[in-house]
Amino acid sequence: MGMIFVGLLIGIVILFVLTLVPNRLRKPLIVLVTFLSGCFYAVEFFYPTHAVVANKQDLIKKYGAPTQTAPDFAAEAQKAGKALDPEAIKKLQELSPEDAQLALKAALEATTPDKPFGPEAAEKLVTQENFLTPKFKDVSDWALVLQAFAIGLGIYSLMSVHLRNIAMKRAGWGNSATLIAAIFLMAFAHIGKEYSSKGGWLETLDSLLYNGLMKNLDATMFSIIAFYIVSAAYRAFRVRSIEATILLVAAALVMLGNVPIGQALTNWLPNGKTDVLGNLRLENIGQWILKKASNPATMAIDFGLAVGALATSLRLWLSLERGSYFEEEL
Repeated sequence: MGMIFVGLLIGIVILFVLTLVPNRLRKPLIVLVTFLSGCFYAVEFFYPTHAVVANKQDLIKKYGAPTQTAPDFAAEAQKAGKALDPEAIKKLQELSPEDAQLALKAALEATTPDKPFGPEAAEKLVTQENFLTPKFKDVSDWALVLQAFAIGLGIYSLMSVHLRNIAMKRAGWGNSATLIAAIFLMAFAHIGKEYSSKGGWLETLDSLLYNGLMKNLDATMFSIIAFYIVSAAYRAFRVRSIEATILLVAAALVMLGNVPIGQALTNWLPNGKTDVLGNLRLENIGQWILKKASNPATMAIDFGLAVGALATSLRLWLSLERGSYFEEEL
């Protein structure tokens, strides 16, 4: 707990120091930090990898520090009376001598007479990494810490805006008061239950607020959105062109194929694997549209979205993005 407060204090000091940076240097500083942060992930992804034993530190604690002598897998397995698959041995021989010793000990321990050590087990025991991969988790943890500070900054900004609304009694200030009260009450209940006895009143309050109130409010909101979705679907399905007609027919076939009434309409058709007429059953037609016709189109859309996300990420990483925020002098 003490380290958490120390880290929080250091973070607050760093944020305070950053506020003292002159305005003309803030944007170059953001560009530099963003570029250096992204470089780690880019280099880790593109830099060549090599085979290493998975969970190396755990294996060292379990079996002790290895030597630099390459083990003879076949001889060691025969000596221990265990069976190692030749393909698995070939996979483990890609490791360095130290890693190979640890992998051999783990393989012999996992091998039983009814469960020989095969290629699948070797795949789980061997992983690919480079010199940056061991630091990946630490950097990801740093990113989570920064996100936590960003959330704190967002809460501060939200509180300042709504407290100003309450102080000046602007229109809707009652909603602002409700929001602030909900934030404090939810935080108090959720944090308090972690430090109180199990099954106490704080845990009951947290469950009431989250499961009894928040989830039901979410369900209510999405149920209201469903009416807008139906309205949009009605406008999209209106037969005004060939494309709209195809969309309407495909949607009708999929819906009829997934409801009992639609399935009953073609239930009299045979449904065996060799029955050609079974392809005309509505449930089979609906599944064909979803899996054979719609799925490739969905994958193409996802691929396009991924390319767009990659392009946007590169522009943000290289500080090439343009807009009101990025062109503003910070």
